[in-house]
Amino acid sequence: MNKIELFDLQIDDGSLKETVAEMLRRIKQDEVIEHVGVNSNKVVLSHRNTEIKQIIQQADMVSADGYSVVRACQWIKKKKIERVTGIDTMIELLKRAEEEGLSVYFLGTKEAILNQLLQVMKEQYPNLKIAGAQHGFFKDEQAVVEAIAACQPNMLFIGMTSPYKEEFVSKYKRALNANLIMGVGGSFDVLAGEISRAPAWMQRSGLEWLHRFMKEPQRLYKRYIFENLYFVYLMLLEKFK
Repeated sequence: MNKIELFDLQIDDGSLKETVAEMLRRIKQDEVIEHVGVNSNKVVLSHRNTEIKQIIQQADMVSADGYSVVRACQWIKKKKIERVTGIDTMIELLKRAEEEGLSVYFLGTKEAILNQLLQVMKEQYPNLKIAGAQHGFFKDEQAVVEAIAACQPNMLFIGMTSPYKEEFVSKYKRALNANLIMGVGGSFDVLAGEISRAPAWMQRSGLEWLHRFMKEPQRLYKRYIFENLYFVYLMLLEKFK
């Protein structure tokens, strides 16, 4: 896979299949890999928060997790890249982890939803090695880090909000004792059945954001109106700089 510089970030141009294959290759070599998915919200956040920008710049793998970034790359760089979402990557990794005996750890979301997720995982992936799980509403970071490190998971999926998620990983990346450290946003809630994902046609059309907005308009209206306008502004700056 190659890197494409966009919005001062280095974004991988690999497909979902290539991304998963590269992750597995590096896991088997016992590397430590931090993966970040970038959408319009994350791009805006990185331009408002220097620390977050540096964290993304230092990540080992960065995927385009939003059609806005895919289209920006095509318009600005004249290069086509595939959208590689966190949830799709996570699902493929879970399948391969079960097949290849790799262990996983789930960190994030509410305790009740996490318990639902674990039940779903046991039903859908009966041979999956679940090293451990911890809800995202904890106060003692060090204790959580030590608990994860003791489990030595091959894959650590983190379902927490930005920018806390990125700050947490940046602070404890080496101490977590995990090979792949991957933020997956609200994927836990979707896989647990708490929140529905957009229909496939909306995903293909780049309208998944509209489905999420209709589900949670009060929480998301600022993000999808004001932040998207700012993203368009950043696109214009990038195009004509």
